[in-house]
Amino acid sequence: MRLSRSARIPPEIYSAALGHCNHISSSADKPCSEDNRRHAMKENVFLRIWRFYYEGFRSMTIGKPLWLIVIVKLLKSVLPVLLILLTGLLIQALAGPFPVDALAFPVNSALLFASLAGLWVLYREKPDGAVCRWLSSGKTSIALLAAFLGCCLLLGLTRQEGEAGRFPGLRDICHTWWFILLALTLMANLFIVILSRRRKGARFLLNHIGVLVALAGCFFGAPDHQVYRTIVTKEPVREAVGADGAITGLPSALALDGFEVELDPKGNVRNYISHLDVDGKKVVLKVNHPYRLSFSEDLYLTGYDRENERPQHCIVEIVRQPWKYLIHIGILMMMAGSVLMFAKGAAGKREERQ
Repeated sequence: MRLSRSARIPPEIYSAALGHCNHISSSADKPCSEDNRRHAMKENVFLRIWRFYYEGFRSMTIGKPLWLIVIVKLLKSVLPVLLILLTGLLIQALAGPFPVDALAFPVNSALLFASLAGLWVLYREKPDGAVCRWLSSGKTSIALLAAFLGCCLLLGLTRQEGEAGRFPGLRDICHTWWFILLALTLMANLFIVILSRRRKGARFLLNHIGVLVALAGCFFGAPDHQVYRTIVTKEPVREAVGADGAITGLPSALALDGFEVELDPKGNVRNYISHLDVDGKKVVLKVNHPYRLSFSEDLYLTGYDRENERPQHCIVEIVRQPWKYLIHIGILMMMAGSVLMFAKGAAGKREERQ
């Protein structure tokens, strides 16, 4: 309905009402405007930083082509690593976890020697090929090491519960396709680098071969790594049970001769010691002090009978790890290479002072 000229609102009343409404709306919107202003200031900080580097890069004359070359070379090394991880994720989604148990001895040994032989033939026939050039690149080593260390960090920060079948397998990273492919590529990179720089001296060879040997022992020895447990009483025991319920025989009979529990002044258990009879040989088994039962088996004391004042049994864990000596050799080689590196550095400083 349109008001007549005589019925219209007087100008002074309209102005007062409008001012009152503006005052109410401004006071009501004040907190929101302050929050928006703070958010805008934060955005402006990031925008200013981005514009600073972006404008600086655009205004570069001499250094711009050099930076473009560096970025392109980095992308050439990083993109294949990302492609390897994406391929592993795709296989993980389609096929499930990596079949580690299928690679038990002698399959793992044959696969290791076949891989090394194949890489050696590839380097011998096409040392300047695209694959060898990429694997022998220092930027590739940095990208692979960064990705591998990131996976190891993720491995340490997440709880591993043996659920690799659930995509992407963060609960059991060691049994995922993407981690296995990354570890294999890193070992191939180390082997090609060793072949291409084998004349760089003992320090270089000891460090790189040591890393390769230790990684190969961990990776290819994983299918043969088995853990069993058994309850040892006064009667001799010759069997143990695995995590999957499988029963295996022991190379020696175990029997409990005695048990000691050490308490602290407050009455809490500080340590416990088991006296075992291993095929007639008296053995003292302590916590975190394993006993070598055979070439590839070690005994660990993990628990005891807490229901009786004088324990009637103890729980012993049998760990089979036949590849552990290869890991030890790799660690010793890295230690020797580090000693030579520090010795050479100290000798070089003395020569400079003289």
